[in-house]
Amino acid sequence: MKNRTILSALFCPFLLMITLAGNAQDTARITKNALKFADDLVKADAYGATYADWSAYADLAPASVLKFYGGKEGYIKRVSLGRLRTTSAIQESNPDLKMLLLEAKNDQWQCVIRLSRYFHKPDQSEYHLVTYLIGQSKDEGETWKLFDVNYNSVANIIYIFPEIIDDIPLQESVVSAQ
Repeated sequence: MKNRTILSALFCPFLLMITLAGNAQDTARITKNALKFADDLVKADAYGATYADWSAYADLAPASVLKFYGGKEGYIKRVSLGRLRTTSAIQESNPDLKMLLLEAKNDQWQCVIRLSRYFHKPDQSEYHLVTYLIGQSKDEGETWKLFDVNYNSVANIIYIFPEIIDDIPLQESVVSAQ
């Protein structure tokens, strides 16, 4: 009995370390996948001058978001019109994407990614946009559906994306002059 207690005391921390290491690897993989899909969304947004690019953008959105806007066409119209206010007059550097929150609940993963980018208007004034992408994965983080809070208000998110985890902190997008 004493030997079993000693073995348990030695073995349990080892199992805990293996479990924590496995979870850290899973979280790192899931974060990497989410950021890759976010980058795809950003690229489709940046090159959204053609319908094919806007279609690719809409394909990355959750079904509930498309439904809220009356389907893919309605969503594309909303985003392409909203994008006009932050379209740059010159070629800009790539946006910065940063994972702020990654959470698993109810057989899905959700995340909030901070997107920061600069843009210029025709008068050469520089502006800084900080917005947030909300993501959802229903396949253990392999694929992601995302949408940009910039084209919506945070107050409407619960109607646009009813599956959102209740305690995800959201902020409105901000555009500031530099």
